[in-house]
Amino acid sequence: MEKRRSIFQVILVIFAFILLFILVYSPHFSYRFPFHVDEWGGILKSMLLADGLYLYGFAGAEMGFHFFLLILSKFFNLVLIYKFLPAIWAVLSASALFYTSYKLTDDNFWIALLSVIFFASIKSNVNLTGLWFFTPLTFSIPFIFLYIYFFSQGIQKQNKKFILISLAIMTFLLFFHAISVLFAVPFLVIYALINFNYIKKEYKFFSLFLIIPIAGILFYKYIIMVSWSSILSQYIIMVSWSSILSHLVTSLQFRQGWGIGELQNLPTEVYSLIGYLFALFGMLIILLYSKNIRKYLVYVLWPAMAMISMLGYKLTGVSYLVPYQRNLYYLAISIPFLSAFGIYYLLKLISAYAGNLRISEKSRALLKYAIIAIIVVIVLFFAFKPYYSSDRRTQLYQLINDKDYKDLIFLSSLQTIEKERVIAPIEISTAMYPISQKIPLSTLNIYTKLSHKEDLELFFELKDCDKKQEIIQKDNVRYVLSKEKIDCGWKRVYSENNYIYEVK
Repeated sequence: MEKRRSIFQVILVIFAFILLFILVYSPHFSYRFPFHVDEWGGILKSMLLADGLYLYGFAGAEMGFHFFLLILSKFFNLVLIYKFLPAIWAVLSASALFYTSYKLTDDNFWIALLSVIFFASIKSNVNLTGLWFFTPLTFSIPFIFLYIYFFSQGIQKQNKKFILISLAIMTFLLFFHAISVLFAVPFLVIYALINFNYIKKEYKFFSLFLIIPIAGILFYKYIIMVSWSSILSQYIIMVSWSSILSHLVTSLQFRQGWGIGELQNLPTEVYSLIGYLFALFGMLIILLYSKNIRKYLVYVLWPAMAMISMLGYKLTGVSYLVPYQRNLYYLAISIPFLSAFGIYYLLKLISAYAGNLRISEKSRALLKYAIIAIIVVIVLFFAFKPYYSSDRRTQLYQLINDKDYKDLIFLSSLQTIEKERVIAPIEISTAMYPISQKIPLSTLNIYTKLSHKEDLELFFELKDCDKKQEIIQKDNVRYVLSKEKIDCGWKRVYSENNYIYEVK
């Protein structure tokens, strides 16, 4: 009987992971390229890293992620396989969540499974990003689940091995997405202070955690002190050692206007209302009825600190350590465990109540399972009902289509010399280097904002060929890719979809 139950549970978990994969992959059913500008930016940076043209400065803060993409590019066409990466990583993240939830609850399979289901219901949009996109943020999610679990349980059980595992993961993550470590600092420090006697007793051991700020400062100093110039943009930042701390503090104050869109997303835009309600119920169960509050306390502190930080931003216009939009997403990924905890204990209460009814044992069992089934179906319906809904300002967009891809492949066959550029519509330009290795005049990527965006926009607005030619000469342009035919006497080398002209 026990073996059959184990097999059944394994099947349920595999089924849940398959559904999660399909759900996250579903936007790509009709589109085979990356959706988000940050995804195209990641591909671009990995290629620049390979070509020795990597952008340092603040753009280098996610160097580890770009190196990971570079490794993948040695085995696959990164542009064409990128559509699978969000779904694959969502399953890896769910696996980490299942493992930590299962261990945290002393092998409670149902809470772990429900955590995965609620995790799958987290929504994505282009402002907050999310599971639909493979970015440094989503890359970090499984590691976040793991280091928070090992840190809290290491302290709670006084297990130094767990604590060292947590330290190793956090240090590793600094080079991939530092704010995925920084956001947790406030509530992990509070959790550590609650266990102050153990920290005090082992203060020499815990001094190892100084590795994180030291490594972080050294890495920060390295990426901003390097003068960088590239084929896409140029910028120089030089910060002395004496001013590094003040510069770092300033950099970790994210004021209104930090994001490109700067949309004030609401919590329900990323997670369902019913999920929040069950999470609140789960928190109350932990705080009021749990026999070992400290065991789960970090999972209460996590969303609490995220909400405090978000409230502080609303009141002051400044978010410290982490931008408001990222805090909202960190709040969302903290909730599935609490939602699962809440619904599990609600169903236990219902089962206990049904078990006390004065009816036959068979009737009690039927009633209990009927009520549980109805509640689960209702919860799942309201958790996933808003999954695909989003504000029109945050809906998915497509930078290129199949025909554009074909045109960019052709562009890659054309000869250019170093630093010669290509003028193309800015959406196509954003995908240009990843596909054709040709240098665009400008892109949508924020880290190339110092490039010639004004010239690009003006070029397609102008009707005067002489004025267009002035921009071509000024910006050292070799080719023009246009959606419309341009009669300026240039040599047309391609016209199957877009028009490509050799202009120099």
